[in-house]
Amino acid sequence: MKSPRRVLHVIDSFDLGGAQTFLLDLVKHLDPERFIGEVAAMHGHGVFESSFRKAGIKIHSLSSGKWPPYYLLNFPRLMHRGKFDILHFHLFGANLCAKPLAIACGHRAIVVHDQCNDATRDQSPLLLAADAMANKGASRIIAVSESVRRYLVEHEDIPPSKIEMIPNGIDAGEFIPASDEQKRLARAKLGIPEGEFVIGGVGRLVAQKNFSLIPEIAAQIRAGDRKLVFVIAGSGPQEAALQAQAVALGVEKRVRFLGHIADRVTLYHALDALLMPSNFEGTPMALLEAMAASLPVVASGVDGIGEVCTNGVDALLVPPGDVKAFTTALEQLVRDADLCEVLGANARRTILARYDIRALVRQIEMLYEEVLAG
Repeated sequence: MKSPRRVLHVIDSFDLGGAQTFLLDLVKHLDPERFIGEVAAMHGHGVFESSFRKAGIKIHSLSSGKWPPYYLLNFPRLMHRGKFDILHFHLFGANLCAKPLAIACGHRAIVVHDQCNDATRDQSPLLLAADAMANKGASRIIAVSESVRRYLVEHEDIPPSKIEMIPNGIDAGEFIPASDEQKRLARAKLGIPEGEFVIGGVGRLVAQKNFSLIPEIAAQIRAGDRKLVFVIAGSGPQEAALQAQAVALGVEKRVRFLGHIADRVTLYHALDALLMPSNFEGTPMALLEAMAASLPVVASGVDGIGEVCTNGVDALLVPPGDVKAFTTALEQLVRDADLCEVLGANARRTILARYDIRALVRQIEMLYEEVLAG
């Protein structure tokens, strides 16, 4: 019997993020008779490190921090020592720093995972050129949405034949709709009073996610007789600014900051709706998880979100940055329990049909086989 092939996944860090969430599920669901995955973080020991360890996945941290960049020395050593059959790169830092080292060392089986048509590359021609040059040395590129695939073709001049469109996925058996008792227990655990309509924003507190709209929406929304609270679950560089904004708008009692919540199942059970005001996205994991949990979603109708959801069927999509449109859509949900139920049920059906992690991992395994055969 042929021994399983060894795959090294390289990512920027073990910090909070959708790419880390997807990578954990990807490695957990690889067929162990065909592929064994290890994970190397370029730097640090973030909140996801314990999750990888708990799953029994072998991990490596290549540097204690971004500076000094010891990963530039430690990554080639790990490649040489590990004798990996495939190198699979995730996120911009790993793609920009480690991927060129792999190409320079002559590794022939290189897979790139592009999670987002990130505006950062457009703002820096040098970064865009460097990413494009390194991508041309890769065996195959996985784009998580059609918008990402199109970006790579149009902005980086990557041949379409080199790109495979495989969206992110989740374990829909883990993120299930909450019973009344599960919702009660989840709210008790998070300190959220019963009887309130809870709208949640979930993700890293960075500019891309545009969570600064949430305090503005909280200041404008009219819930009638319903008690209403917004919760923001996540951490990041904008946390202090967002808290200060909530105070300045006088909504600090209506907008609660939960920090990083490791138990995401409990988090979604505590919510009545997901709010996602992002400026741009690939295939956001929080969106998929909330939809699997049958939560109604109000989101920006941008690139990757628009590819997952259909407005009025399994979500309410509004123009990005439009506070009034977000507020109106959320007021609809607060007033109309039937609409919440229909959107939530359709959302779960969408996930089961198109975003199951097991089926998507089989596609990635087939791509690995093609790369190795080539």
